[in-house]
Amino acid sequence: MKSRIATYLMAVCMFFGGTAFAVNPVPPKAEASKAVAKLLKQELKYPKFAKEDNFQCCVLVRLIIEKDGSFSVDCVNCTSKTMKAHVTHAINQISKKELAKFAGQTFNFKLNYKLI
Repeated sequence: MKSRIATYLMAVCMFFGGTAFAVNPVPPKAEASKAVAKLLKQELKYPKFAKEDNFQCCVLVRLIIEKDGSFSVDCVNCTSKTMKAHVTHAINQISKKELAKFAGQTFNFKLNYKLI
């Protein structure tokens, strides 16, 4: 009986100890999310090479706003390596001073590149 109690207490302590010091990203505010989505929609155009090849895909991006208002791409997921490279390069080039107030916030976006 004592070993069960000791095991239970150890498991509870590990759970609380692990969650107490876990680093969670700062959740995006609605205002920041709308501003970033609008900016990405304006800046990220359908690439020429994709139009020529009649290429369509979906790109999932996780990015972080830096202190100067620029973006840092944390993760990109796509089936096409060229599209991943294009989107990463394009996002890294975007910078807007007004976004500096949202520094440190993480955003997830789904970019659909479809031919109309």
